[in-house]
Amino acid sequence: MGDLLTIGAEGAFVAMMLAAAFIDGCSFRLPNPLTAGVALAFLPWALGRFDDPWLLLAHLAAGLVIMAVAALAFARNILGGGDAKLLAACALWTGFDELSRFLVTTSLAGGVLALAVLCLRPAGESRRLPYGIAIAAGGLDFWLRNSAVL
Repeated sequence: MGDLLTIGAEGAFVAMMLAAAFIDGCSFRLPNPLTAGVALAFLPWALGRFDDPWLLLAHLAAGLVIMAVAALAFARNILGGGDAKLLAACALWTGFDELSRFLVTTSLAGGVLALAVLCLRPAGESRRLPYGIAIAAGGLDFWLRNSAVL
């Protein structure tokens, strides 16, 4: 049963990462139900993967730390609200062990995204970044390295 929960949660995670990239790329918005779904799908995944309850607490702490930092970035108009919430939801999945790689991968994908926006959008147009695309890239990288399915 644990394997089925894990696989189902991972499938939901992948689908929501792809949806986040698509929706943010098209509309510059990340719907709250989507980010909540990423966070909620973590619970059955964790129940299927963790034997030690301290691991669950460590993953929850990682999500809270990233939420606090991302909320500060949002307050300073550095990051969008949906991006902040999606980063925190993904940090639940990565925990502290995988958090640095997730953040580096997300940042690198964000850099590529920024270059694409600079090159492809005319100078007069808005150069806002649909950063959900970069966050999804980081999330999918995490999944590819930690999947119970692969």
